[in-house]
Amino acid sequence: MQTKIDKQKLTWKAVVRDALLELGGQGHLSEINKIVEGHPKTKTNPTWRDTIRRVVRQYKIFEPMPPERSGIYKVLEEVTIRPEAQGFTQEPEIDHAIAQGMLVMLGKIYGYETYAPPHDQTIRSFQGKPLKDYVTVSECTDILAFKGPNLKKIREIDAIWLDEDDHGLFPRYAFEVEETTRIKSGLDRLLKIPRRFWVKFYIISPTEKEKSLFDQYINQTPFREYKGRFMFRLYKELEELYNSALIHNDRRKQFGIAEREI
Repeated sequence: MQTKIDKQKLTWKAVVRDALLELGGQGHLSEINKIVEGHPKTKTNPTWRDTIRRVVRQYKIFEPMPPERSGIYKVLEEVTIRPEAQGFTQEPEIDHAIAQGMLVMLGKIYGYETYAPPHDQTIRSFQGKPLKDYVTVSECTDILAFKGPNLKKIREIDAIWLDEDDHGLFPRYAFEVEETTRIKSGLDRLLKIPRRFWVKFYIISPTEKEKSLFDQYINQTPFREYKGRFMFRLYKELEELYNSALIHNDRRKQFGIAEREI
């Protein structure tokens, strides 16, 4: 039997998923609220009804049912994708998608919720599947951390790993995959994430040429003030991390260590 302490540690995603499963897999927001009311997590979140409304819009496992704005949502079975070892091709457009796919999969392996821009989710693919099949957060518009005039640029960041507290999702790591002419634009987008969230920013690029530009820009205004939060990594370093993480993830499962609940 779960204790109240255990329930308090559940994510809002898990709380809403469990409520919908209790309703037979589908239900109206009012029905979800009725089940969740009194849950230990509501004690530390006075706006928990608004949180639930955001949760069903944010996560891909919740699907709105017709007609539009019916307030009815269905919980979907989460599809398990087994990723394979991967290298880069030296074809810029293909490699950009590969880098995003690697970053999203790494976020999943490390227990984070993952996001990529909606347009990229549709037009880019990784290992034969559209990027949207790998991300867990379909849209970042309703994430409170991103509310404000910078939302348009934030939602175009190539990959974001998110965690959750009592009030919802917030960013932990953000990545821009950039080549030479776009390094400064990538740095600028990353810095649009509100300063109150201590997020690690990464530029992922193919060659040392981009590293030289990164080093140049990071010592200029406005990036200099936050240079301790910016990291540069080459494609080959991302490739090594990704492939070693797959091996570790397989060993973890073989050993019997469960994946982090999210």
